Amino acid sequence: MDTQWRIETRGDPIGAVRNFIGDIWEKGDLNGMMVPLNVDSFDSTAPSLINKPELLEHVNPFKPVMTVNAANLIPAFLERDPGARIGVILRPCELRALTEMTKHGKLSMDQIITICVDCLGTLPLEDYQWRAKHKGSGERLTQEALQFARQGGILSYRYRSACQMCTAPEARGADLNLNVLGLPVRQCILIQTIDAATAERFDLGSITDGAADLELVDQHERVLFKLSQRHNHTMQRLFDTLADYLPADVEALVEQLNECGDCQSCMDVCPICSIARPIRAEDGHYTRLDVMRWLVSCSACGMCEQVCPNHLPLSATFGYIREQLLLEFGYAPGRSVDDPLPLI
Repeated sequence: MDTQWRIETRGDPIGAVRNFIGDIWEKGDLNGMMVPLNVDSFDSTAPSLINKPELLEHVNPFKPVMTVNAANLIPAFLERDPGARIGVILRPCELRALTEMTKHGKLSMDQIITICVDCLGTLPLEDYQWRAKHKGSGERLTQEALQFARQGGILSYRYRSACQMCTAPEARGADLNLNVLGLPVRQCILIQTIDAATAERFDLGSITDGAADLELVDQHERVLFKLSQRHNHTMQRLFDTLADYLPADVEALVEQLNECGDCQSCMDVCPICSIARPIRAEDGHYTRLDVMRWLVSCSACGMCEQVCPNHLPLSATFGYIREQLLLEFGYAPGRSVDDPLPLI
């Protein structure tokens, strides 16, 4: 059976995605779903757990704002109802975090159906609020962003720095992956499943408009390649610009963290730290190994930088160290639950 499918959007990509998610809810016999919602208040941006399919009419998975890594919320949602089966809609960095949390042994995905969406980028909260207010709603702002999905998005310099440096914005590795980058979204979007068995399980032949056009699949991949190159260039430029401020290696980063004193804001919001948090030794310092365990699993979501009271460029700082660890261990965080962790 095919693993790539198409959905005709008929001028309404958000509505088409909502209908598809509703079909997945029914086919998967889910008890609930963790979703990003459109709400009346522009400052309500965190994902919510809903237990009624009719609430899906408020879902907006492409909303260009991110104030929490949704993977951090999933354990609490599962604890509320240990027997429940839930779907979770995630951005790629959130899926990477969830994958790493699973590999650290603190979370099982047996109860979860993962749905990942291509990320068009996210704005700083204040910028999002201002733009959504002037557009009239968060959904209108999303629709504007989707208009440029075929080109890979626009105005990337206005996004959070983590998004500007993200070299893997594509939905990949989830049970169901919704692709919009490089595609004419007012005509169609693509669905990719992790394997043929998943496509059969959710009977995608009956809830989509057929197998994906290979030309559109190629177009999607070409735009992803260009985006990855562009963002990698941005990342290297930031590294060069901040060369005098970035720690040279893990040891230097450990010293920088030690100088932060009792502040652990970056760790408080990090989903990896929820299960592999660096602990100060008896001398009050963090250990090199603890910090390496943390950053080798970093999903590059940038939540740390958003909450840093000293406004440190943590996306670039941690990204720079993460690049060193990638060269040392050849390990890409979040790529697969079957990849063994390099540090235990």
